[in-house]
Amino acid sequence: MGRQSVELRQASRLIPFESALPAGLQVSAELIWNDLGWLELSYGVLAASSVGLSDLVLPSGLVDGGQPEGQRRDALWTTTCFEAFLGMPGQEGYWEINVAPNGDWAVYQFDRYRDGQARQSLLDAPCIELRRRHHQLRLDAVLPISPWWPSNVAPELALTTVLDFGTAGCSHWSVAHPNQGADFHDRSLYLAP
Repeated sequence: MGRQSVELRQASRLIPFESALPAGLQVSAELIWNDLGWLELSYGVLAASSVGLSDLVLPSGLVDGGQPEGQRRDALWTTTCFEAFLGMPGQEGYWEINVAPNGDWAVYQFDRYRDGQARQSLLDAPCIELRRRHHQLRLDAVLPISPWWPSNVAPELALTTVLDFGTAGCSHWSVAHPNQGADFHDRSLYLAP
């Protein structure tokens, strides 16, 4: 008989750093890690009316469902982007994962706080799906984190989002904002397994 998979699930309602936002906007995020080498991310953006979502800057050519044209791209956080940060318990090193509504993605490894950044290779590109409805947007991503993440270590983690409202600027969403600025690399944001 095979062994049972170990799993970690984290669901959070995110709060914005910036106070000037379309009224009635909510963001939620969920991460599922399992020791079989996969990470699942889900993000939801809900607006009380379609006005909030109509102001959101999204790439052109989006389709509902899988985003087959996604590629590895840098600087995704400069516009609408969904992010996860994974840290090794007891270590300074961490990983940043960015996924965009059009299927673009990036994964970076850091040696310590904002230092030693390097691109992290993946065995396969993430599978990214987008669903849009009248007042909501949902992004789901599944990506392999094996072999660079050890199967026996549940991550410390932080789930974050950047929403681009064009001329109104970007808003930065996280479970908390303990500093003067929105700093997703701050390890105090990470939740322990």
